[in-house]
Amino acid sequence: MKGRRVLITGGNNGIGKATAIGLARRNAAVIIACRNETKGKAAVEEIKKISKNENVSLLICDLSSFKSIQKCADDFKSKYDSLDVLVNNAGLINDTPAVTKEGFEWQFGINHLGHFYLTHLLMKNILATRTPRIVNVSSIAHYTGKIDFDTLEGMQEDYSSMGFYAQSKLANILFTKSLAKKYPKILANCLHPGVVGTDFGADNLAWYFRSLWKLAKPFLMSPEKGASTSVYLASSPLMEVSGKYFEKVQEKRPSKLAENEALAEKLWNYSEKMIEKYKV
Repeated sequence: MKGRRVLITGGNNGIGKATAIGLARRNAAVIIACRNETKGKAAVEEIKKISKNENVSLLICDLSSFKSIQKCADDFKSKYDSLDVLVNNAGLINDTPAVTKEGFEWQFGINHLGHFYLTHLLMKNILATRTPRIVNVSSIAHYTGKIDFDTLEGMQEDYSSMGFYAQSKLANILFTKSLAKKYPKILANCLHPGVVGTDFGADNLAWYFRSLWKLAKPFLMSPEKGASTSVYLASSPLMEVSGKYFEKVQEKRPSKLAENEALAEKLWNYSEKMIEKYKV
């Protein structure tokens, strides 16, 4: 990975930080994007120390705000001309209804639309490289997901935490399929990282879910193992496929809805329309 530049959203914690360490160890120039500057700076120093790679830096990006996403992209472009690998890793699960700054359902807005907008803004930089890659972190939860376009905007009264999470993770795969189709130069793939013992969702779940999660954490996969597929898709010279879904470093068939080209195109068109409507 020497000479290659990688941007990882949510690279300050959990799977994202483990991915950053894995790629920094392979001599990539790693940029982590996160919303908290203090936590981000601490993560940069930790990644440098563990990987023994000083070429690690930070960008601030709050995926719940188009203004912040635009600022992140502008900051990137002011420093760099090209981007070899974009890892859309950040994500959340929330057990109460909420909306982003632009009024999108919280999980869809952050897990999908925020990454869609960031990717859109950086596309020229991505296409400026010889062998660009995009890695989208999805989830096995997508198998139960569906895209209900009537629930993507505004506060939802009939709210299912896992239902909306599954919807956002299905959107990640549909987005990947569209990227592969529309940009054949890019190796765009997605993955389920496994059930990993991180603090994922800790700030957004009720106390009883947090308590159960703490009890289960010692028995779950480590962040390093969870990041292995992301690292593989971002760095392996053996990667030749695009638009595929992976688990445990192996290609796996996603749900039928995830392979629905008409749905993927409808979601892409909707997402484009929304970023055009609300862009800064």
